[in-house]
Amino acid sequence: MDKVSFTSRIRLVPLNEFYNTAIQMGEKKFVKEPWTIKESVLSDSAYTKDILDCTACGLTDGEKVLLTHICPTNPKNNNFDKIEDYILRKINIGNKYLQGFILGAKFNNRLSPNSPKLFDKFVDFMKEYEIPFSQFKGGVFENNVAYSSKNDEWIIGNCAITDGIRKIYKKNPLALFNRIFDKVEVSDLDEIVL
Repeated sequence: MDKVSFTSRIRLVPLNEFYNTAIQMGEKKFVKEPWTIKESVLSDSAYTKDILDCTACGLTDGEKVLLTHICPTNPKNNNFDKIEDYILRKINIGNKYLQGFILGAKFNNRLSPNSPKLFDKFVDFMKEYEIPFSQFKGGVFENNVAYSSKNDEWIIGNCAITDGIRKIYKKNPLALFNRIFDKVEVSDLDEIVL
């Protein structure tokens, strides 16, 4: 555990930067459809795409990450106990270096009314097991997420992010995160940057 930095960076990036990172990770580290717990990836790095009403949850100790992408409209995801059991089998819940990341959900989506409820179940999970976590809830855009243990970094690819926008918000990245998401809470163990 020598290389654990204790502070994960979280960056908002343009889509082209996200895809360059994802390509380097490779297809085996991709959490793909149909977005149930079975497609989750446990590796030194992982990524997923097209998070709209879904919830992506990551748990990392700085060396490995378990990344999930759960669709609220897939009936296989209706029983959160099964999702929780899967997570508990894959990670050491007592690891003092464990940190969490949650992104997703859409409010007032008539086609996916359970979207915020699913997100909140992941929040409750983190709180129950006393895992420090950052959360990015809602917003109007689709997001992509990747984690690299090499850099101890989460990246969020979003179509509204450009290099010009990042320059404008360079001194206040939290303001940009708050423009993109409806709710932003950053763990004391995380740092948001552009």
